[in-house]
Amino acid sequence: MRPSLLSSALLTGIAVPLLVDCLSIPSSSSLPLSKQPGKRDGLDKRDELDKPAIEPAFSEDIQDRHLRFDYPRKPWRSRPWEDGYLPDHCIDEAQFNNLHPLDFEVRDVWFRDCGVPWTVCRHKDAKEKWKSILDTLSAVPVGMRQYVANLVILPGATDAVQNASIQAAAYTRGSVLVFTPTYFKLGVLFHEITHIMDMVALAPFLERQGFPGGTPFSRTKYWKYAYGNDTAVPTPYSRASWQEDFADAGRWAMSHVSRYRGLGEYSKGWEACRTQIEAFEWWMMGMIFPKKGICTGKVEGGRAMRVVVEEAQDEVWIKEGKQKRPETKMVGSGVAQIAVPAGAANMFFAYHGAV
Repeated sequence: MRPSLLSSALLTGIAVPLLVDCLSIPSSSSLPLSKQPGKRDGLDKRDELDKPAIEPAFSEDIQDRHLRFDYPRKPWRSRPWEDGYLPDHCIDEAQFNNLHPLDFEVRDVWFRDCGVPWTVCRHKDAKEKWKSILDTLSAVPVGMRQYVANLVILPGATDAVQNASIQAAAYTRGSVLVFTPTYFKLGVLFHEITHIMDMVALAPFLERQGFPGGTPFSRTKYWKYAYGNDTAVPTPYSRASWQEDFADAGRWAMSHVSRYRGLGEYSKGWEACRTQIEAFEWWMMGMIFPKKGICTGKVEGGRAMRVVVEEAQDEVWIKEGKQKRPETKMVGSGVAQIAVPAGAANMFFAYHGAV
């Protein structure tokens, strides 16, 4: 197979030419016509997606095989946390899934492209091993990865996991990603992180345009009019909502820039959703691939908390603890903290796409 354009660029450090500078977003008047907001069929008031998915459909299985080649793993180093301490985000997700917090292992992992670590929580019964988890996380471009506060790896569906929405086994809550191993693939990672970017990455720009804090980019005129210029959406799942349309457009845009023949490798009918794919690239790729190849900031991970089991009463207590806790604050790191808008912190997206 011919090396992909993006794979070669990543390996040589050469920026992909189509990527834009995320620090200078032009006004809508300088956008191409297909990306300009305007009066078209009342889309500014529409809140449902009624267009079909492209035909023939994209194959996620083929994409996942390609992504492992297109986005190579990068070096990393990790260090385990002291037993008994977990980020509060991980404790929340353990309790949400009826799992014992102390059954989770915690590691900080550093990559060469950012000066602060990511904190990952893995349930002891998860089939995905630490090396595989951190290898996969390392392959996510730093401009996407920097929007992840914490990553939580659950075990497979068990009798303990009663919440029906979690049986699908991948979801995003605010800026926290949660997966069971079956779904921990680059394609689904790209989809889920795109949900976070939808809520966070362009928040300063949208607030300057007068949108309320926490407004997802996908629910603004900028994305709706990209949709309005197409005759189809990327996948059947895209029809679920504006956010899911944006997330799946992002997932497939990552292959559009990485494959030598673009999305024509996956479907002859992809041009029916071309405007959405290209709009995602126009707005987001400069952030996903920053010019210097290093993080421009990071969403701060959860605060370290001590988990104590009172055996006599068989109760779990979450305490501040007197021992030295793992440091999770970014102050003094030299890496800017990316703020998560208040309205976005509790947004929840469960993944139900095909695998």
